[in-house]
Amino acid sequence: MPIEEEMFAGRYGPWALITGGSDGLGAAFAEEIARRGINLVLVARRQGPLDKIAKQMRDRHGVQVRTISLDLSAGDAVQQLGDATRDLDLGLVVFNAGADSSGERFLDLAHEARTMLIQRNIVFLTEALHLFGTRLRSAGRGGLVVVGSEAAFGGGARGALYTATKGYALNLCESLWAELKPCGVDVLTLLFRIADTPTLREALARRNIPVEATGAVAPERLAQETIQALPDGPAFNFDDDGAGSALTDPDRRRARVLVVTAQLEGFYGTD
Repeated sequence: MPIEEEMFAGRYGPWALITGGSDGLGAAFAEEIARRGINLVLVARRQGPLDKIAKQMRDRHGVQVRTISLDLSAGDAVQQLGDATRDLDLGLVVFNAGADSSGERFLDLAHEARTMLIQRNIVFLTEALHLFGTRLRSAGRGGLVVVGSEAAFGGGARGALYTATKGYALNLCESLWAELKPCGVDVLTLLFRIADTPTLREALARRNIPVEATGAVAPERLAQETIQALPDGPAFNFDDDGAGSALTDPDRRRARVLVVTAQLEGFYGTD
């Protein structure tokens, strides 16, 4: 059930960290979280857009905002985030980074491009979830949101590495949800087909495709509905058609995670 707005800050505040927080879906999450009275740490590569969003959040909602200019594909990115937020009582972390609009075939991807995508979508995400998940577990409350994609449901030409990394993230976060839910920490993966973001518009512009032809959803709507669904993990599939597919239906996926968890607990024993 969605948490009441007046209780939200107590459960997920007083600080939230958002990667990819300078525009698009990250900026929409910043707006949705800040209007609930939670202070923000916004992370992105470019300082200028970060400063712009930070000012908007301060002016509109009166919250405190810190900015961190950081390339998440850097080997020490997680350590930098940990150091920069060590003095904060973080209650919510939103991982919104990892898009890929190249459309290159796997064998044509340059080594640098492969390495960067794996570093950002797998290595960084894994280590960051471990770091911040440990902090939230110690606090006994909070939430982790991972912006995923329906690409996680299967592969396709020109999307091999991207779909593979999104599948990894979905499985990891479903497992983490099962481990952290008893500790009072919510974990949610957002799944959707396509969002109207600057990255999408840039990719479409290269091919002279109007964004209106794609059916892309507004990032504000995605952010709002994701925040509302946060207590009801492990996955929120915005585009689920209600047909009850074992692959795409959030309720059936949750049920499967619980069954697998019970089997593994029975096999390995409890701590």
